[in-house]
Amino acid sequence: MHNCLVNICKEFEELKGFLKNQTSEKELVVDRLFSKFIECFSDLKEEKLEYPNEFRVDVRLYKDGDKALVNKFKDVQIRYLMLSDFYDFARLTKKYKSK
Repeated sequence: MHNCLVNICKEFEELKGFLKNQTSEKELVVDRLFSKFIECFSDLKEEKLEYPNEFRVDVRLYKDGDKALVNKFKDVQIRYLMLSDFYDFARLTKKYKSK
C-alpha cells in the first residue's frame, strides 16, 4: 500500500469515537485527512485497481467537481465515513496492519 495511504490510516486511528464525540479539532483532522486521501488516491497508478470501484468513482467524480458528490462530502460525518470505509477495507485485506 502506498505510503501516503498508510499514513492516512495511522492518523485515522487517532479519530476513534469521532461520531460520538465530535469536536471542532477532530473535524479539522477529518477534513485534512479527507483532502489528503483524495489527493493521494487520485495520484495512484495501477494500485488504484486493487481497491473497490466505489473509491475510484467517488474520488474521480469529486476531483472532477461533480456537484452532487461535492455537496454530499461537505458533511464532515460523510467524509469520516468514507475514511472509515477505506481504513476498514485496508485492514480486512491486510494491506494495512494497525498498531
